[in-house]
Amino acid sequence: MTKAEKTMSREEQLDRENELLRLEVAYLKKVKAFRENPDAFLKKHKQQSPLNSKKKGSD
Repeated sequence: MTKAEKTMSREEQLDRENELLRLEVAYLKKVKAFRENPDAFLKKHKQQSPLNSKKKGSD
């Protein structure tokens, strides 16, 4: 247990644990979706490069 966790109330600790578990579930769902159909997953979640996301004429 970290020093910050010791100063948190029980409710705050449970909220923190809940959030971490939600993140883990979301991550595992994405891993599962990727394993089941990598091409569809990549197409759906394709991220633009920061270099390509600039709008023309915005300089």
